[in-house]
Amino acid sequence: MLRDFDAAFDTTRLQARYPSTDNAALGMGYHDDSFAVETLPGTGWHFMDKAIAAGTTDKWRTDPVGGELRPEIQGCIFDATPDCPVVEDGADNDFAASVAATHASWLLDQYAFAPGRTGADRDRALAGAQSLGYRLRVTAARTQAGGRSLTVGVRMENTGVAPFSYDWPVQIAAVDGRGRIARTWTTPWKLTAIEPGEPRQLTASLRASGLRPGTYTLVVRAANPLPNGVPLRFANADQDRTVNGWLTLGTTRVR
Repeated sequence: MLRDFDAAFDTTRLQARYPSTDNAALGMGYHDDSFAVETLPGTGWHFMDKAIAAGTTDKWRTDPVGGELRPEIQGCIFDATPDCPVVEDGADNDFAASVAATHASWLLDQYAFAPGRTGADRDRALAGAQSLGYRLRVTAARTQAGGRSLTVGVRMENTGVAPFSYDWPVQIAAVDGRGRIARTWTTPWKLTAIEPGEPRQLTASLRASGLRPGTYTLVVRAANPLPNGVPLRFANADQDRTVNGWLTLGTTRVR
């Protein structure tokens, strides 16, 4: 049945409950349903024990890992001094180490919404949420105009724990002096290829046909294909500076 699901879903990401040799080669990630209690290795049957046995400890590079923060510790794990119950022998109760081991991209945490957290507890919970998944940042950008063409290059890094899960179209736009987008190009860049700790240099050659001579500000975004979908935001201070939803790269002059 797992193979049937794998064959049927080419776009939507799938997850299996446990790592195993039965699903190791399939295009699906994993759902740790007892996160930060039965996650870290050592018992022989915890989530990471199963991943080690199945040879899938690097599966997060191609397929996302998620799960649910174990309900019994949701109300205490982000306290200033966590004093969570020992749910069972061998329970780890170590959120940060579990994130580092699994490279989790998302987690369920019902307590965050009902009854919810306030003050410093809420701040620590938000920091925990922000430690999951990707954190994309452009560390350098250059633009070069020649004739009726533009060359745009960026150096992008991922300071998170996992890649972005989908290859949303990465677009570059030229913004005129009135703040209006004069032209948009779609690049061949793949966000899923930006892995943690492995910065990538990305370059695109763009035709400037249709642009009037003048100075333009170049901006970049990953376009969410869902109508009214939440935009990806780069971890840069220049995000949204020129146009909402876009990261400012710099200026160029078209002749």
